[in-house]
Amino acid sequence: MASTYWTGGTSGDFYNVKNWSTGASPTTYHDVTISGTSSTATVEAVACAPSATAVPSLTIGGYGTLDITASSCQSSESSPVFSTSAFQVFQYGSIVIDTPSAVQLGDINVMSGTLTIENNRSNVFMGAGSRLNGDGTVNLINSTFGSQTASINVENSMHITLSGNSSMYTGFLTTGVSVSFDSKSSEQFFLNGSDKAVDTKFSGVSDKTQFGITANTGETPLSASYTKNADGSYSLVVQESDNHTLTLNSVTMASGYTPGKLAITQDKSGNYLISDTSANSGNSGDHCGGHGGHWGDHDGHCGWNGHDGHSGWNGHDGHSGWNGHDGHSGWNGHSGWNGHNGSSTGCGDHGTSWGWGWGSGGCDYSSSMQQIISSWNSAFSSCKGWQPSNCGGSNWHGGNSAQAGSAWNCSSNWGQQSGSHGCFSSSGQSSSHSQTPVIHNPSPWGC
Repeated sequence: MASTYWTGGTSGDFYNVKNWSTGASPTTYHDVTISGTSSTATVEAVACAPSATAVPSLTIGGYGTLDITASSCQSSESSPVFSTSAFQVFQYGSIVIDTPSAVQLGDINVMSGTLTIENNRSNVFMGAGSRLNGDGTVNLINSTFGSQTASINVENSMHITLSGNSSMYTGFLTTGVSVSFDSKSSEQFFLNGSDKAVDTKFSGVSDKTQFGITANTGETPLSASYTKNADGSYSLVVQESDNHTLTLNSVTMASGYTPGKLAITQDKSGNYLISDTSANSGNSGDHCGGHGGHWGDHDGHCGWNGHDGHSGWNGHDGHSGWNGHDGHSGWNGHSGWNGHNGSSTGCGDHGTSWGWGWGSGGCDYSSSMQQIISSWNSAFSSCKGWQPSNCGGSNWHGGNSAQAGSAWNCSSNWGQQSGSHGCFSSSGQSSSHSQTPVIHNPSPWGC
């Protein structure tokens, strides 16, 4: 089987033939490999242009990174901006998906490195079986992985982190899998309700964390409660219909949090959400009381005017608010810039709305600002008029130097914060990247 290896001799563009050992497009070869040699000699390729041709087999070796930043409003599961039939990521290797568009990761995968998904809502797909297999890490940042009808099965010793208001839909979880939550933002983790005892270790659980049971598993949760274990952790016991019990045996709370009474509600898709009722005590004024208290969260229950403020910026049904999910006027209402069915320039779904933030269960302004910045990026993405040009112009091979960023017209986001390695780069390195910083995009305009 023919193979080609990344050299990065010309630029960071994944599709530039001059960056490959064979001098031909990587999509014409069965095996495509991106590898570095050490923590001070990393390599990084960027796929920032949509491609209709799948890579048959993708290997990310140690100290290698593939950033997928291509964007297209017309992308879908059947026409993704990037696709591979199979992939493997070795230790210290990473794939970073930083695009709201569709990406197909294929059927067979082995992970000892890192898969990071940023700013993507249920638009990263896997093949038959939808399995993550190995001892690597999946980082979700302001993203949703899986869906009600396409859950992700997690095997062996995989570790999953959720931050920035992320959600994950899982099928089965094998013993050895671990999950950690960011206690400063609202995260959702959906389980298969037909399971009985789940030994996955959950950590960082807070009043903002919601465990969920997907509606299509055939089980209806009737009650849920925590019991404390001898080692200081908790078990979450969910009593379901048909005398069925689902138990999460190892739940560790975030520092300073003691769980209270739990309530079970349903979201708009019929999925069941298990929430701490202490997170739903909204007040007027600046206090954000609900677990969904975000400017742009489609289930946001608390805006500036309280739990269900109908005239606030974020009333769940605020009819004149900037960001009510069903708000009928304003910048981000039903027909605003980026609402659920926005008829103007927005092309995102209801999960990518303009103004996330203002914490929940208490106002976390640092987290809020991060979410607002992320939302600005989405508002001015290429789906809304800003188009990427090309992928970097410098030699991306190795280096300890700092990133040099361009200012406009890059990646899929305008004003992207630290972390995009598409066409735009800011002065700091993304928290999702463990690689040594490299120079890219020295040009002050474009790419």
